[in-house]
Amino acid sequence: MKMKLMLVDNQLVVRQGLKALLAKEPDMEVVAEAADTAESLDLIKKHRPDVVVAETAAARSGSTDTVRMIQESGVDCQILILTNQSSKSLVREALQAGARGYVLKTASYSEVLTAIRSVQQQSYYLSPEISAEIIHTFVKKKQKNMQAEPYEQLSKRERQVFKLIAEGKTTDEIADMLTISPKTVAKHRMNIMEKLRLKNTATLVRYAARIGILDI
Repeated sequence: MKMKLMLVDNQLVVRQGLKALLAKEPDMEVVAEAADTAESLDLIKKHRPDVVVAETAAARSGSTDTVRMIQESGVDCQILILTNQSSKSLVREALQAGARGYVLKTASYSEVLTAIRSVQQQSYYLSPEISAEIIHTFVKKKQKNMQAEPYEQLSKRERQVFKLIAEGKTTDEIADMLTISPKTVAKHRMNIMEKLRLKNTATLVRYAARIGILDI
């Protein structure tokens, strides 16, 4: 039985090119494709692919939401991120959210094939350009029960605010980016500081770097 694949990328030329190459593989079949993650959900439920190859830009909020939205489809499929984004924090977020692989678009076609086959077998795969220690770090954290980390207590919105604060954004900038009021941002900030037992922005930045949310 052929491995069923789905391609999710906002660039049509990328989808068409990869689909044409994969069509030559006797053990693989591209059963569906979509321009963004939201569009892909119904197709994933309909075709039930074994592996979804997705670009982080396919979801506005990045790799984390891309992976979570696919997982929330309820289909048991493996997720391989294929992207131009090489930030270690994005890689960590994608793996933490549940992706099995993270490959850069600078990779050769043979590497993409290796990555697809690896994640289909439920193994982790990263492009050589990305430090392999990232995988080891996340596997180790999962084994130590991620629920013990205070960060896991934050809501989805609080995590968004947390990351933006760590990146140096002001209250007004965060309010504009998330389309909420500055007062709401301040409330989220207070809740974050209380839940994580942090005293100020400096300690928040150090904490973000320690858990891999921020590259410094």
